[in-house]
Amino acid sequence: MTTRRLNPKRHLTSLPTQPHAFPQVFLNHFYVVLDSATCRAVEENAFLQTHFAVHEKRTTTNGEITYTGLYFYGVNTYFELFDVSESPGRSVGDSGIAFGVDQPGASGVLREKVDATLDLALKPVTRLYQGKQIPWFLMATVRSLPYESELSSWVMEYHPEFLANWNPRPSKTNRGILRRDILKRYSEVLEPVDEPCFEDVAGLTVAADEPARNSLIHFCVELGYQIEEEEDGVVALHGPAFVLLLTPATADVRGIREIKMRTQSSSHCEEEHRLGRSILKVSDSSATWSLR
Repeated sequence: MTTRRLNPKRHLTSLPTQPHAFPQVFLNHFYVVLDSATCRAVEENAFLQTHFAVHEKRTTTNGEITYTGLYFYGVNTYFELFDVSESPGRSVGDSGIAFGVDQPGASGVLREKVDATLDLALKPVTRLYQGKQIPWFLMATVRSLPYESELSSWVMEYHPEFLANWNPRPSKTNRGILRRDILKRYSEVLEPVDEPCFEDVAGLTVAADEPARNSLIHFCVELGYQIEEEEDGVVALHGPAFVLLLTPATADVRGIREIKMRTQSSSHCEEEHRLGRSILKVSDSSATWSLR
């Protein structure tokens, strides 16, 4: 089956931003569990370490779990890569898609408007910082796509006090929930990257079985995404500055299979890298990371 290529520039018209209007639901980040050889190749690749994006290998502890992954930060979005050998209970291909809102109180508005069909559950998530669990974000989940499943999805809204409690900056207001504000803080405390290429995730191709696919379609449509039926069982879901392609899973092919990214013009952005069981192709306006 031929995978449809995503147009990284395609996006939807902005929605109203009144307090009780249906909020825009963006991509916040995604994660995927990779085999150990691919993770090692990513971690050791010179281009990724010096030019691709601000990054880190991080161990995070919230109020429930501790996990370790490789993180690459863009302007509004980021992604996590987990090594299967460091992810107990996980398998290669397990994936998660986290949507995000930039409008204060949007999680409550979403629950009010879609709870009857999605049965949203809201819960606060904390993060360990200097020995204390501090408020991090509010997480809205659906029963059919739980965090522990092979394909999970949720919506998150950052806590307005997170920036005041996590590496606060004396000269900053240290308030806000915008995805770009949170990622800017993440980047400020890490080693800078010269002319980073990665700007944002523009699209994902995900192989899912029928129950997971139907649940994700229902979830995205309720979040305001536009659905488009395509050939060979492919479904495209169009959201703000992001396209999600769903393809049928097989015994050997499941989870996130391709990542499309917008890139910023840089002298380093004409690259192709084989990274374990994946290939990253970077140009001066876009990048494609294909997972095998």
